[in-house]
Formats: sequence, structure tokens, C-alpha cells
Amino acid sequence: MKRMTLRQTAAVGVAFAAALAAPANAQEEPRRGGTLVVARPADVNLWDPKYTNDNASLWAQHQVFANLIQNSADGLELRPSLAESWEISEDSTTYTFNLRQDASFCNGDPITAEDVKFSFDRATEADSNVSWQFPANPVVTVIDDHTVQIDIDRPNVAFVSYLTLWGSHILSKDYAEEVGPEGLAAAPMGSGAFCLEDWQKGQVAILTPNPGYWDPERPYVDRVEMRVVQDDNARILQLRTGEVDVALLVPFSQAASLANAPGVEATMVTIYGTAAIVPNIRNVPELSDVKVRQAISYAVDREAMIDAILLGNGEPAESPFYGPGILYHTDEFATGFDLERAKQLMAESSAPDGFEVDLTIPSGDEMAQQTAVILNDQLGEIGIQVNVMPVEAGTWWSMWSSGEFEMVYKLGTNDVIDPAMNIPFDFWPKDIGGSDSAFSGYANERIIEISVAAEGAQDPALREELYTELQQIAMEEVPQLYLFHPTIIYGTRDNVENFAVFPTKLHRFWEVWLSE
Repeated sequence: MKRMTLRQTAAVGVAFAAALAAPANAQEEPRRGGTLVVARPADVNLWDPKYTNDNASLWAQHQVFANLIQNSADGLELRPSLAESWEISEDSTTYTFNLRQDASFCNGDPITAEDVKFSFDRATEADSNVSWQFPANPVVTVIDDHTVQIDIDRPNVAFVSYLTLWGSHILSKDYAEEVGPEGLAAAPMGSGAFCLEDWQKGQVAILTPNPGYWDPERPYVDRVEMRVVQDDNARILQLRTGEVDVALLVPFSQAASLANAPGVEATMVTIYGTAAIVPNIRNVPELSDVKVRQAISYAVDREAMIDAILLGNGEPAESPFYGPGILYHTDEFATGFDLERAKQLMAESSAPDGFEVDLTIPSGDEMAQQTAVILNDQLGEIGIQVNVMPVEAGTWWSMWSSGEFEMVYKLGTNDVIDPAMNIPFDFWPKDIGGSDSAFSGYANERIIEISVAAEGAQDPALREELYTELQQIAMEEVPQLYLFHPTIIYGTRDNVENFAVFPTKLHRFWEVWLSE
């Protein structure tokens, strides 16, 4: 995480750049107690990791479920969580995890290897939305109550990184079998730092500490209130007045006023993420034409988008990878703004006269809304009319994951710096553990072949060669319209200590305390 300097493209940008705070230094001694009140722009859709792929849900689930291992804040290191240690075979096909013996679910039941096996087996079932997070057909074996072994059918040097994702959250086998999918969606049995005490859908979720959490020092607060405040102005006003302690996803249009408000700190972080548009190649015949997709890519002025939406604080997407900080990223195949080339490609395409297309975005997301409006203006230059369709976040996800869309806005993030993490989701079909290429219907056998080989390559030079070819194909075929890598802003009251949004966009309430 780092402080960024805004380009001086507007007066508000100058003011904010001068006032923006770097992350505050935490007190040396954490203080216990109190209620942390957080304003979020969207509610949890459901609490069951198996069916989750939206950020609002997975960020909340991250507070109540634990993984075997966890990432460092910058995504560069893997650290113990429910597993206190692990071993990996020389060929990267066998992983043995030694579980903590003092970790319990929120109801006091001990967390065992049976729960791990149940959670992973369930997450890889045919109807799972997170099966893409379990490549190479993992087979989970219970060695004893506190030892579990995972065998995969081909080498995968990135496999252990996948186990930090929400799909590998550990659930209670007994509880899941008792309440079924509907019960899990509404009321999780936590294995992590917090328990869900109450959930008033669309309004607030209340978290309290899990007495059986493996780290006896955390959490520090007695209670977390995650309030749903969709309206940006209301969210920022509540932070300024002290009604809430943290406001997530502060829009850039609000940044300057927030940064200058007394008692408030505004922090900017560059994320490992990409704002992109996913075309439905199955539902829209024009979008199945690669020349149309190429024309769209050339017609988009990414720098103009960054200046207008982020006040210049972002980078144009020049690869399908989620930012220059991701391993093996290259800008060698970037598509620049070239309107004449875009018009030529449209003239050569199956839709020379243009067409209309619906773009589904999550309502209340200012970045998505502004991106959609600008995209409509820019694509209008090549005869494409974009009808912006804002829908509630849960509906947006439902439409996207079921394939009931024409184009959809996506802000994807990497939770680790290895590109292997998101490739199954973005490029693989469901029958090999993917998500039908982000539910778009796109398929390229060479990309699948490359990515599978890269996962098992022990030699970094070979991985780089393979991933370079993958990026070349993706930039030529435009399975998604890669737009920009944004920075994001969040706000905190000055009594909030040790809160941070990571470059992965994750945040950990159990690390936070409130000063006097």
C-alpha cells in the first residue's frame, strides 16, 4: 500500500493530493474493546463461499471464515492460519497440512481434518462457483484429526496460493449437513476471527469475536457493525460526522472534501485489479466477431477514462493480467487508442453499421457508472450504442453468473501476485474447473494448454515464456475489454488504528483497534 500523488488535472485533484494521508502509524499497544462501525456500499449477497464470486460477499466472508493459510498484506508471502505448518513434495503434487489443535468454530466445535475435506470436496462439486480455485483435480485425504493431505494430478507451483482464496474457507461439516445450502447462505458457522451475530439484509451485519479463534490476541474490538450505505454522499457524510468509523470505496469526486475534513483520514491504495467489460459471446452475435471486439478495444481511450474517473490516478490495462505488479506481466501487446483503426475494423466486421448492446453494472458503484457513460460516448464513434443497465449488486451477480447478460462491468482483483490465480476464472471452461471464461463463452485451446503448462513449470523462465504467449493471444482476441488498473480510496476516523485495505482489496477487521 502506498500514497499516490494525483495528477494535477483538476483543482479537486490538487487539493486532494495535498491533503491525502498515508496510512497512519498504529499505536504500540493495541487497545481492547469498542464497536467498529463500517459503511459499505453493498450488502452481502450470501454467506456460502461455494456460490460466491462477488466482492461484497467475499470480503465479509473473509471476516468469519478462516483458510488453512493466509496472505501477507502485500500478497507476497504465505503465512499460517488454521494450518500451523505444511510440507510440499518436490514435484509440487502433494501438500500436507498440520492443523492447529486449539481452533474452534463459533459453536465451540473443534476444527478438524474432516471439516477441511468436507469444505474442499463441497467447493469442487459440479454446481460450485469456486471450483476454478481448485485446479489439477485435488484429492483430499484425512490422515488424522489434525493432519490433512491434498494430492493433485499434475504439478502446480501456484496451488498453495489458491488455498488463500475464499473458495477454500473452512466450513463446519456437521453444521453444513444440518442446515443445508439455504442455512449456510443465511447464517454461517464461522471458523475465523468473528461470528455472525445478526444480519438484517440490506441494512447491517453484526459480527462478534469467535471465542475459539486460533489467535488469542485477536480480534481487538468487541463488535463490528457492517452497515450498508449505498449512497456515496450518505456514506461520506456519516464518516465526517462520526456516525461510522470506516467508509469503504470513497469515490474520487468526494475525495478532496473528505481529505480536508477534521478527524478524518483518507488513504489511497493501488490495487492488484482491473476494471474490465465482459462481452457475452454466446448471446450477442456481433460480439462473437473478433474484429468487433478488436474495434472496441482500439476505440477506447483508456487515458481519458483514467483522467475523468480517477483524476489521473490509475494505469491503462495493457495485459489481461491484473496490473504491472503481477508476475510475468508485459505491456508488449498493449492496444492503444486508435479511432481510425477501430473504424476500419468495424467496416471489415460482420456489423459495419454498428449495433446496440446492454451493459449491466452494479447500481451504487460510481466507478462502474462513470465507466459505462464514458464507454457509451467512446463506442458511439464506431456506431455502437451502449445501453447502461444498473441493477442491484445481487441481481448483477446473478445475471452475470447465469449468462443472462450482453455485456457486464467487472472489477477483478488478484489476491496473490501469481497470475495463475485468475486464469481459470477468466479463460477456462467449466468442464476443467473454470467459469466458462468469466461466463462469457469465450474459448481458446491454446490458452488452456499454455496456462496448464505454466502452472506446472518449475523454471521461472519457462513460465515467463508461456505467460507472455498467453498475454499476446488474449490481447489479440479481446475476450474481455481490459480498461484500467484503478487506485481506490477509503476513509477512517482518526481513532481507528491499524485498518488498511490491501492491494488485493481485502481488509481484516480482526487487526483493528480503536484508540481513546
